[in-house]
This record gives sequence, C-alpha cells and structure tokens, in this order.
Amino acid sequence: MAKTRVVVIEAGPDYTERLEHFEMEVSKDENQAIVEAMKAVEAMGYAVLPEGQGGCCAYVTVSDGEDYIAITVAPGIK
Repeated sequence: MAKTRVVVIEAGPDYTERLEHFEMEVSKDENQAIVEAMKAVEAMGYAVLPEGQGGCCAYVTVSDGEDYIAITVAPGIK
C-alpha cells in the first residue's frame, strides 16, 4: 500500500475543472490503485466518468512534483 493524492476533476462538454483532492492508501499496482480511487470518489457522491464514457481516470506521473491519480466526474452531481 502507498499513500497517494487523488484529484477529482469535473469534465463538462467543453471544460475541465479541478474540484478537490485528498490522500488515500492505495495498492502499489497502478491499475488497481485507479480502481480503488474511483470507488472512493463514487463513495463521496460523485458520478465517476470512466474511460469509454467520456472520462479519463489515470495515474499521472509528474516530472517535477508529486504523482497523483486523476478521477473525472460528471458535472453537477454530488
């Protein structure tokens, strides 16, 4: 398990907006970590937009900062 930042991003028809972020313990396997983060964001009341439904939930590697997991959510739902 590793503590990782999860960033919630609202994805509208012509915009994206960072809504909030939090840290959580996730699996060291990136694919499993994304699934765990998606479930945590859903539990917060958001409608997660996964790949294939207009979203992009991904592990993001940053060269000069801290890596994070981006979770896209539908607008206006929470």
